Amino acid sequence: MMLRAVILVAVFGLAMPAWADPAGLTQRRTDLEIESDRLGETRRLIVQVPSSYAAEPGRTYPVFVLTDAIWQFDLVAATLDYHARWGRIPEHLVVGLYNPERNLDLVPAADAGYPGTGGGDAYLAHVTAEVLPLIEARYRTNGVELLFGHSFGGVMTLNQLLTAPEAFDAYIALGASTWVAERILFDRLDEAAMTPMAGRVLYMGVGETDGGATVPDGERFAAELEARDPTGLDWTFEIRPGENHFTNVPEGLHRALGFIYPFADQQGAVVEAGRRGGPAGVRAWFDDRETALGWRFVPQAMELGLAGFQLALAGEEAASHAVFDALEARYPDNVEVVAVRANALAQTQRYEDALAALDRAIALGEAEGHPPSRLAAFRAYRARLVARRAADR
Repeated sequence: MMLRAVILVAVFGLAMPAWADPAGLTQRRTDLEIESDRLGETRRLIVQVPSSYAAEPGRTYPVFVLTDAIWQFDLVAATLDYHARWGRIPEHLVVGLYNPERNLDLVPAADAGYPGTGGGDAYLAHVTAEVLPLIEARYRTNGVELLFGHSFGGVMTLNQLLTAPEAFDAYIALGASTWVAERILFDRLDEAAMTPMAGRVLYMGVGETDGGATVPDGERFAAELEARDPTGLDWTFEIRPGENHFTNVPEGLHRALGFIYPFADQQGAVVEAGRRGGPAGVRAWFDDRETALGWRFVPQAMELGLAGFQLALAGEEAASHAVFDALEARYPDNVEVVAVRANALAQTQRYEDALAALDRAIALGEAEGHPPSRLAAFRAYRARLVARRAADR
């Protein structure tokens, strides 16, 4: 059944999401300078707005802040764009922090082995009291903010979580050097255990061949965090096979996004809910996920459209309609969701309803400037549906 559904949807019109115009990437990026009272100097930022930012002036976005922009920004921004393109995560406004003296910025206490360390707490104050307010004032943000750091950047990320978790909603710490500065992060675990962390999310990951003490100290830090069980924190720690300190960055970022925005097998879960509980089961699945995850729940339009298609083919038409109703309520301007609904209706010989849905998809696509090739495919499919309707009479 799954193979049949995939083939039918591919034939009858489910398109992959369109790439944003690569030529527009430079127009999406802005270099900023901020005069920092906290640090007593000028600091640089780079900001990339989402691909839909200019076209959707009423829309707001989560903010993704990352350290070490000079070498992390392109990778992180491209990864976020890729997952957003497939509808797995929301589009993010990406903020890159330049750290010309990263030992000073990222490590909260002095370490004799790393000259210049010790300014990490002051730097966090700069980020939370100066950078975030600037971004919130200048751009359309929705109040959800994520912090990403690797290596000493991971130290900064964990330090923020342990000292003022309310500043960000989600934290990603990859290859965090928890051993630095005589394990000061371990010292801060006890205070953190007394701090409510309701709604906060943490992903920690290291590569199994990461050198030095990073892997064993990461395991120890995770064990001590688990023992203290901070109230309300949803977190995980992973050792990624075959990865080292650097190769774990793209791997770990992907894993972190899948933990923060759980997108695995939504299709299978909603098909099962529909088969067991009909339309009420589908609605309950959506409601339960939204209640449990809040801002972290991102319904996967393509996978869930396939789920609606599967349910229709299995004779669960009411459950299929419930899936498409839920998707259209959340994505009222998604042309492809409406087109897949038309496909599902056609497979159950409901030609009049299918044609009405397809006409709605075409009208919506014309209004939104949907790719001409897709509109042509919709019109060609419409002609085939009219012919099928006539043949079946």
